[in-house]
Amino acid sequence: MGKKREATDDDQWTARDQALWTTAELAVLVSRGQLEQRQAIPVPFAMRLGGTEERIVAHGGFQLLAWTSPGDGSYMHNNGMMLATGKGGLAMMAGFAAVQAAGNASRRRQAADMAQPRWIPIDHGTLAVGNFGFYLHSPTGIHAWAWDGIHMASLTGPGQLTIDGMSENGPVKWILNSHWAELVFMLWASVCNPTHPQMTGRTWLPQDWLTKAMVFAMSNQGYPSHTAFQEVVRELR
Repeated sequence: MGKKREATDDDQWTARDQALWTTAELAVLVSRGQLEQRQAIPVPFAMRLGGTEERIVAHGGFQLLAWTSPGDGSYMHNNGMMLATGKGGLAMMAGFAAVQAAGNASRRRQAADMAQPRWIPIDHGTLAVGNFGFYLHSPTGIHAWAWDGIHMASLTGPGQLTIDGMSENGPVKWILNSHWAELVFMLWASVCNPTHPQMTGRTWLPQDWLTKAMVFAMSNQGYPSHTAFQEVVRELR
């Protein structure tokens, strides 16, 4: 008897799959101008981006990374001196100077490395996505982002969105990691950049996921139904 194969995410309808399916359904409503028909999700904080017309349509976890440097290139230069007398004093002083120089060189290299920009995790928490923008609810507070605060955005991987925008503290370059990254992109592009190549080419919705959704729809495993899948795919073409 052969060894039983362990179940993988490809065999199950995961939270990530559900997020993409919801995103596809919302994209259909957006294309019809009917997003307001979606039932709003209640949130524990006061919304401040769209007044009485604002509604949250999805929420889930997020991780935020910023393109920044952890240091400024400065370091503590050791200028200490050693005075040794007697036999072997000169050798001791030379050895001390060599060790001191090596230590300064090491600190200088470390400072230069820390001054190089890189992607650094800066926040995590709950992402709430609405029709006027999104909110980042984290230990640092509740941060609201309107769609027009994002100047450029692109999906760079599954559940990964790069964002260039303007915050209250100046320009930022971020990576948003979340099951709802595709939804953030789709809603932003629909409002601010409908001719974005990833929008017009529909590459914001992964093709391998569409294949998986089709398999689930045809196998009658419950959700999505075959009829619902066909309707969504037809509307998104």
